[in-house]
Amino acid sequence: MLNWLRSHRKAKPVPSERVPEIVDLVCRHVQDQIFASTGCHAVPVPSYSSMMDLLTGSYIWGLLEGCVRTIPGAEPAMDQENTRVTVLAAAAEACSRVLGPERARWVRCQLPQWDGPPAHHLVFRWELSRMRQYGVRDGRYLAAGNPLCFAKAGSLRAFLLEMAEPRG
Repeated sequence: MLNWLRSHRKAKPVPSERVPEIVDLVCRHVQDQIFASTGCHAVPVPSYSSMMDLLTGSYIWGLLEGCVRTIPGAEPAMDQENTRVTVLAAAAEACSRVLGPERARWVRCQLPQWDGPPAHHLVFRWELSRMRQYGVRDGRYLAAGNPLCFAKAGSLRAFLLEMAEPRG
């Protein structure tokens, strides 16, 4: 009876073995997007504002989510819990590489999809959600190895360019 219980107990979710590959792909993409927009190829990326760090963190989260669900040849489609565990494992590394460890820790404590509190300000919540959705879409293009990936997966660059345009 005890063996039956052990075999039927729900297994604790484990991150995908492809986390390092996914993190490399996402970090390269985000850094390329920022370089294409700003001309600055620094690692970690320069700090523009805390809001920009949050939006970049949200975009990274979405990219990771899109990649985890799309990478060809990956394990069978993951359930929601395994996807979340994999994204959590990858997010800490990816954000730390892109933003630097200190800014990554701050972003982690602020993003609602990570460890942060729920976003109560409607505009803020909408912007974070929008960047995450763009990231998920772009992550699918990245993971699929689409040759037009850079052109299609340009949400972060488009956002940066939009922010740089003078408001009239």
